[in-house]
Amino acid sequence: MEKLKENNIISKVSLVRCQTYENSNVDIAIEKALELIGGIGNYVRSGDNVLLKINLLTGDAPEKAVTTHPAIVRAMIHQVRKAGGIPLIGDCSGYEGKPNQKRYLDACRSSGIMQVCEEEKAQIVHLSAESIEVRNESGRLYKNFILSKQVMDADVLISLPKLKTHGLTLFTGGVKNNFGCITGLNKAKMHLRAQDPETFSQMLVDLLGIVQPDLTVMDAVVGMEGNGPSNGTPKHVNAILASKDPVALDAVACKMVGIEPLIVPSTRLAHEQGLGTGDISNINIVGESLEDMQIDGFKLPSGSASFFHARGLMSFIRGMLLPKPYLIKENCKKCWICIEHCPSGALSRKGDYPSFDHKKCIRCYCCQELCPGNAIELKTPFLARLV
Repeated sequence: MEKLKENNIISKVSLVRCQTYENSNVDIAIEKALELIGGIGNYVRSGDNVLLKINLLTGDAPEKAVTTHPAIVRAMIHQVRKAGGIPLIGDCSGYEGKPNQKRYLDACRSSGIMQVCEEEKAQIVHLSAESIEVRNESGRLYKNFILSKQVMDADVLISLPKLKTHGLTLFTGGVKNNFGCITGLNKAKMHLRAQDPETFSQMLVDLLGIVQPDLTVMDAVVGMEGNGPSNGTPKHVNAILASKDPVALDAVACKMVGIEPLIVPSTRLAHEQGLGTGDISNINIVGESLEDMQIDGFKLPSGSASFFHARGLMSFIRGMLLPKPYLIKENCKKCWICIEHCPSGALSRKGDYPSFDHKKCIRCYCCQELCPGNAIELKTPFLARLV
């Protein structure tokens, strides 16, 4: 690992135990998590339009642990209203591809988000409906982003990520949740430009320079291990985390499940560039102790052992080390979402099923991430298994 640059910023992260999604349990846990970092009134004022930016990757049911759980959204609606704010709930869901309100609302409905918003009389907003180009002059690699106008117009942005593994970035949490502020297929274009974990993570850090949530509250009651962010296995973590610093929050979440925080490229790069605290020794953890909340045996994505060895190598070497996606025909729903989202044109329709051209594949794993039928698996090449 490169030598870590000096960053003596001290950040505060609250860590609260929450073992079920029962509404009363989640309400109590989230209120406690926020009180430990100053209370909701420190972040929301009366009359503020408050965007609750959820993780709505797909339209999977809540028990699959793919999306932010509806109970978390409900509790945060309560908190925003307690401070006099106006809650708005939304995402630029990868599931919709090109801006597609019907598909987006279908995902809101099947994930349970719609029901909560109807019951709480809170507004769902379609973040991909209107885009705006925003420039980050201080971006290291990426200076221009096509973002949701509603994200940029919100008085307060509260990010509600889910704790999950990720085939490309190893871990997805607060920093990665910002990627859902990029509209429509512009996310696929970013994958095409940023093909390896290091470059993609730097893109996330450059994005963080523009989209800086006022507050991040992580759903880690049930996270996802294995081949996340959509085809892994639900894993009880029994926690709610909250912080103004999404980098520090990710660091604590990683440490809790046995991942060294600075191994995650987005955490390390953001720390080095002064956009947050990734060094666990510089984080003030309040609430439960990290040791008491430790999760043993948390499974990482397939091929994660070769994840770091492959960083920075030439593309043909990467191709021999990084996992390749393959179709499980019996699970395929023939929805063609994988083809629609493939940024490099590595997928095409041949006969009744999608077909891979692995020479074109850039290992972004969008196909595996967005497949609603768990029909795409990642297989580790023989050389990578030897490494």
